Amino acid sequence: MAFTTTTDTRPHSLGDLMMLTGTFANDGGSTGGDITLPDHFSKILAAGQNGNAASAPTVSTEIDATVGTTITLVCGANVGGTWWAIGTR
Repeated sequence: MAFTTTTDTRPHSLGDLMMLTGTFANDGGSTGGDITLPDHFSKILAAGQNGNAASAPTVSTEIDATVGTTITLVCGANVGGTWWAIGTR
């Protein structure tokens, strides 16, 4: 089992910014994973998530500053939820 993600194919535009949303699932055996979005963004400005398990441990979001188009979610086993990212094209 592994960390998996999906990306909604309907981006939202906010002036010169774009917002993407999707889902993630961490069935176990890992502590999270990366969501890479270079096809959509030149730089991610903000990102977040929402774990949907009732007893979900904290899920943290990090933006990779060296790449600028990757979000790293860190979470416990058997946690899933939704994520969002806002960035420039």
